[in-house]
Amino acid sequence: MVKISVIVPVYNAEEYLEQCLNHIIGQSFQDLEIICINDGSGDGSLEILNEFSENDNRIKIINQQNHGLGAVRNKGITVAQGDYIYFIDSDDYLELNAFEELYEISRKHSVDFTMFKLNNFNEITKEPIYIDYYTMPYLKERAGDDVFNYHDVEDIALRLCVSAPGCFFKRDFIKDLRFPEGLLFEDNVFFTKALFEARRIYFYDKFLYNRRVREDSLSNTVSINSLDTIEIANIMLDLINEYGYDRHKRQLYYRIFNNIYSLFEKAPHEFKPDLFSEIKKRYLKYSKKWESDEYFKNDMKKRHRHIYNSAIQSDCSEEFELRVRLYDEKRKIKKLKKENKEIKKAIKKLKKENDLIKSSKGFELINK
Repeated sequence: MVKISVIVPVYNAEEYLEQCLNHIIGQSFQDLEIICINDGSGDGSLEILNEFSENDNRIKIINQQNHGLGAVRNKGITVAQGDYIYFIDSDDYLELNAFEELYEISRKHSVDFTMFKLNNFNEITKEPIYIDYYTMPYLKERAGDDVFNYHDVEDIALRLCVSAPGCFFKRDFIKDLRFPEGLLFEDNVFFTKALFEARRIYFYDKFLYNRRVREDSLSNTVSINSLDTIEIANIMLDLINEYGYDRHKRQLYYRIFNNIYSLFEKAPHEFKPDLFSEIKKRYLKYSKKWESDEYFKNDMKKRHRHIYNSAIQSDCSEEFELRVRLYDEKRKIKKLKKENKEIKKAIKKLKKENDLIKSSKGFELINK
């Protein structure tokens, strides 16, 4: 049996695919099957895959119509035969010793999966981009060199880096896990389920993966698909209800309301009507479910509730934005009034102290 199954989803990746594949076939660890799934590419990606497969019989090509990243990864899980499974994005590349080190460290610690650090770099300048999210210094501080599981990191569980290429999985552990299909941010559900289920996890404090940050991601492009955050967070609410980990509801509702409104606020003016329409549609879709949740009813932040109510009660994007802006302005005024009151108290106290100083004998002597 092969040791590692590498799953490579490919969609219009001809510009980067050769580098990605060269860094897989050139690994110091060679006992691999390389499952390349061409997901309906319209460029020359399939031709590149065929060229590589002619020279390396470890490469298996699956050619299909476009189904999206989640569906492709799920397909890869079903056909993989390795002891371990690794997912890589076709526009990124690995260090050439990655599989050798991951295989050895995972076997040494007998883990369900190993996490490691990702190096981000600017596609144009090639300069590294240091982001704590992808290096997780707080996880290193917590776990050190020890094996851990969810209960050891539950307070930071939803802050951990969610990236399928940043994990090296034992196949038997994830054989029944699946990514949500047809949605962006599908890694969140898969990783969280794996984190909840795993008994043994190890954090390898080393950069083994090079993640390309492209111009479209640098500019924070807003699209209707960005609202998949709502769908994904809602699936994760079901997940934490299933496991009884209610402490994470605050973070998930934050994503559903605060993050979504921030997305709407930053969107181009001409795009806001369509974006608002879709936000309202998705909020209404889950309104009964959310409103029956005890946390939503009793503990959710007032601003998040206001964003939710404003969305479902407003008739247009302008009204939605105005409602939330007025609420935020009132909060600012209230905060400023409180600060002003504290300043007045401080001034009164200082005046009193000043009067005491002036009435003292020492002050009289100094004046003389």
